[in-house]
Amino acid sequence: MKNSKNVNMSAADKNAQRLEKMRATLQRLEDTAAQILEKGDSMTPADRMQLLQLLNIAYHKTGKIQDIASIDGSVTCGFCEKMRACAANNPLLICGYCYAAADAYKEASWRRHKLNARILSSVLFTEEELKTLAIPAMRCRINEDGDIANVTHARNVLRIQKTHDYIKFGFWYKNVPAVNEALRLEGITCRADLPQNVTFVQSSVLIGIPAAPAWFTDIVFTVWPTEELTLQAIAAGSYECNGRKCMTCGFNCYHAAARRTGKAQHVAECLRCNAAQRARILEAYNAYITNKRSA
Repeated sequence: MKNSKNVNMSAADKNAQRLEKMRATLQRLEDTAAQILEKGDSMTPADRMQLLQLLNIAYHKTGKIQDIASIDGSVTCGFCEKMRACAANNPLLICGYCYAAADAYKEASWRRHKLNARILSSVLFTEEELKTLAIPAMRCRINEDGDIANVTHARNVLRIQKTHDYIKFGFWYKNVPAVNEALRLEGITCRADLPQNVTFVQSSVLIGIPAAPAWFTDIVFTVWPTEELTLQAIAAGSYECNGRKCMTCGFNCYHAAARRTGKAQHVAECLRCNAAQRARILEAYNAYITNKRSA
């Protein structure tokens, strides 16, 4: 009969032990990245490759983006933090209801995504370096969590997409200026030059108010405050995102680039929130619509 400490440990003790090991591993990764980044311009090619290999590329076996890989940014990047701060004074700002920020207690994901953002926003990698990345699926979402931190981050994403042109990417962003500048610096200045394997998905900043699409945007993704308003948007021509499985709509946000025209598509999803939040949002939304009609 086994009488080891592990056998006699309680479930709580085992969870605490796993958590301790996880934190130790994450700390080693973060320390390694910090040491390399401190070298700045004196980084060697080996340093750059080591840094790149610290990038977390997830594969989702279940959930909404089942069978899709993701390269995530961080909800702690400066852009996201600024948007959430603004949301304190505007109940219609979608960033005030950020699902990823609410799940920040998932420490492993939160810290890996923060490391991703730090790496991709600090060093501009070459295409030769980026083509060594292994993406474990034929579809990949950019920013299931977080957003583009800066122009360097956006340029690295565009280069990853270019060097993995056999993969279909859904590229989500709210930070339109950073993506716009990155496209210019990468020599992409018109819709005809946009990569065919990338669907550019611009998230509307305001709930129930579709954003004006940037010139490169293929899809404007808008979250609506109620089921009724979501259905009205769908009736008016928006695709429906049921928020459960991307496969149920045929992975539209990954394949829309193949149907690229001069006009962006619209996708509608109903906001997940509690009753008090919904009431506050509806009050602000109705006031916005009333003011717009009277203007």
